[in-house]
Amino acid sequence: MEMFVTSSKKNAVLTYQPAADPFSDSQEEFAMLCYSIEMVAPDQVRRRRVLLVEDDDILRKNYETLLSSHHLTIHTCATKSDALAAFDHEMFDVVILDVTLGGEYEAGFDLCQRFREKQKFIPIIFLTERDEDADRISGLRLGADDYLSKTISSTYLVARINALIRRVETLLSGAVEAASAASAKVGSRLTIDERLSRAYWLGSPLDLSLTQFWILKDLVTHAGDVRSTTDLMHAANITVQPNTIVVHIKSIREAIQKITPDFACIKSERARGYRWADIA
Repeated sequence: MEMFVTSSKKNAVLTYQPAADPFSDSQEEFAMLCYSIEMVAPDQVRRRRVLLVEDDDILRKNYETLLSSHHLTIHTCATKSDALAAFDHEMFDVVILDVTLGGEYEAGFDLCQRFREKQKFIPIIFLTERDEDADRISGLRLGADDYLSKTISSTYLVARINALIRRVETLLSGAVEAASAASAKVGSRLTIDERLSRAYWLGSPLDLSLTQFWILKDLVTHAGDVRSTTDLMHAANITVQPNTIVVHIKSIREAIQKITPDFACIKSERARGYRWADIA
């Protein structure tokens, strides 16, 4: 499994190399990735087009090489102006953005907002070294579908790309009602729609990133069981610091508390993890 190896943009050399897969012995992970990634021969489907906006020349080339190996067509841009021009003149299935581009500290946020205004459904993913909570919240509020660290593996990134494309295709195909009919209800208030990768609380859609959806789905699938931060990383196809899982749990709780202020179904189990307890 490839791993993007990054460091500060002040460094002269940035490379990528194979990395040990922390879950390589897990058959469960393999099954999960098979679910997430469309297992279709590349010559039988249209190659998906990705707009990749990254200002570091070496990283941009590394991303292009790795993602192209997953049968994606990559159009790269280094500046905000080039990205805007490309978006206006070409059609893309997914956009991947860095936050800081050159001397423009929040260029990626501006691009996200503009792209979302022009195309309501296009999947937008932030792939960035800026992993502060405030940045993550800003990106999601501006319309991004996920906010990821550059340490994510290409396999996990492609899993997200395909899951988001599948969501958009369902929405645009007019199959939303059919997908909703196949949704799984958890308890009396939560509905999980796997086809759309969306969750609903009391019938209202929850404002969750794809990572957060996968974490919530894992919690409710194993209702009553304590799920460790490692379990939740595994479910969300990420390897991050435990504190990042804490932030995602907080965001899930806050999304539901907008509808039900006294929501308390996600229990914190000290030094162990989290547990879903459906309370009527």
